[in-house]
Amino acid sequence: MKQVLIILLVVLSQKLVAQDDGPTAGSVLRSLSGVDMITGKVIDVEFKLSKDYTLFHFWSSQSDSSINDFTILLALIKQYDNKLTVYGFPYETKQQVAAAKQMTVKYKLNWSHLLQYKQADRQGAAVIDVLKVNTFPTYMLLDKEGMILVRSNVLADVEVVLKRLD
Repeated sequence: MKQVLIILLVVLSQKLVAQDDGPTAGSVLRSLSGVDMITGKVIDVEFKLSKDYTLFHFWSSQSDSSINDFTILLALIKQYDNKLTVYGFPYETKQQVAAAKQMTVKYKLNWSHLLQYKQADRQGAAVIDVLKVNTFPTYMLLDKEGMILVRSNVLADVEVVLKRLD
């Protein structure tokens, strides 16, 4: 069954246009939606309806760094469970989707995962393309207005910001 991935991303900040590395802290994401890899349902990310903060977790089943971070990520989410809404963005080829689904079960990554299809030319994964995510894992912590508070491929950077906000 072919699934059409529908992604809408509206960026309010001029920084997205001006930067080759994608939006950074201070940029504001307005809306985003996609198809959940597990359920097949369309997920609308609404920052105002989320908990205090939203964490975007960009990962790949082919990235050892992504896999190595799962345990630390789960501990961080458990620590800030009452304040964090989490969305995963697995970046996979169609052949790798089954492995990515198995990882969500094995590591108990129990949140929505908006699948990003990896194409041969690295185009076609709308959120990853627009946000210019080039390294896996990458984390973005956002507030209720969709403002990026931190963007990093080091989870400890997210934790530092969460501690400061706590």
